[in-house]
Amino acid sequence: MNIREKLDFFRELIQCSHNLPLHSYKPELLLTASGTGQDTASADDDAMFFLSLGEPIRKHIEKKIREPLFIDDYLGLIWIVAFEYKENALQGIHALGPAYSGRNSYQNIKKELDRHNLSIRSRIKVFRLFDQIPIIPTNQLYQYAVMLHYCVTGTRIETKDIRLTEKASQKPSSSEINLITEEHRGVWMAEQEFMNMLREGNPNYIDAIARSHSLSDGPRFDVGNSLRRAKSTSIVLLTLCSRAAIEGGVNPSVAYTLNDYYMQMIEDCQSLAEATAACHTLLDDYVQRVQQVKAENSISGQIKSICDFISIHIKEKLSISQLARQAGYTEYYFSHKFKNEVGCSVADYIKHEKIQQAKLLLSGTKMSIQEISEELSFGSRSYFSSSFQKETGLSPSEYRERNIKI
Repeated sequence: MNIREKLDFFRELIQCSHNLPLHSYKPELLLTASGTGQDTASADDDAMFFLSLGEPIRKHIEKKIREPLFIDDYLGLIWIVAFEYKENALQGIHALGPAYSGRNSYQNIKKELDRHNLSIRSRIKVFRLFDQIPIIPTNQLYQYAVMLHYCVTGTRIETKDIRLTEKASQKPSSSEINLITEEHRGVWMAEQEFMNMLREGNPNYIDAIARSHSLSDGPRFDVGNSLRRAKSTSIVLLTLCSRAAIEGGVNPSVAYTLNDYYMQMIEDCQSLAEATAACHTLLDDYVQRVQQVKAENSISGQIKSICDFISIHIKEKLSISQLARQAGYTEYYFSHKFKNEVGCSVADYIKHEKIQQAKLLLSGTKMSIQEISEELSFGSRSYFSSSFQKETGLSPSEYRERNIKI
């Protein structure tokens, strides 16, 4: 089967469950084909509707990313976009959507229509269009994205490989969504596998969480919109992580402090992409800390307590004299004891921990390099940059470019 035949077959399969349109476009975002026999709007209407997605798609293409794109626009509409390449030349863009991840509020749509002063005829047409959009759980949309990518490229990917974009419009959505999910069959076993990996500091936790995502779209409760749902689900995940990390040996004070820090980070997210990146960041952080605890089993209780104190107060400017008082030792004795047990000086350990935290902030947030320097009390951006490059071999901007998750 060629790509066109695969897409036609895929469209027919989708239509068995949902009235979800699949259109193909030329690289310049002009409609080239509509599904045969579909009851859709005209080609012109489809092209106009798709133009609003042009900016995130162009950015995706410019970055030469081959994985499918998951777009959440400001009205709460979800689009899945797959990219067809022949060698390095883009041949086509295939868009599946739109869909809702929950019931969208007509009141929100009405407010948006009022801004444009549309005629009665146009308003009726638009309302009819929105009325035809299906409601599909996000986890099922992820599965559709994996299948669409396979039809277009012949390559198998996992849901974790899908790229999320920021909202097509920066306007916040106030749409009311009553989320609909399927029964959570098998979720408990997948969750237990995931929790065990966190307790062990196993970096393969990504595979376990991907399996749980294929079974459930998260807790079943009513929320305001798809972003609010993502935040609430992320907070549940954060709670599980903090408890698993404690069971894995992380000091409870450290785990709870991280819990507060990442909860605020999640609440500050403005898009699904940012919420997803925050989840990756907190997971990496907790796993690394469990790994570190298991590697520090030979360290005495007093020094381990100081390491935990440093983790909790990593944003602050810490001094050796302050930490020595905290441990109840003289500064000289504390410095020698710390180096003998940990293998590096107190100052080097503090700097290393700050750099580790900086890596997470660079890859998982939009904070500027100056803001990260101030957040971690480096004193100046130049000192932060030189310290970071000395330890990692990369400047902060280079590290962000290679590891950014949003």
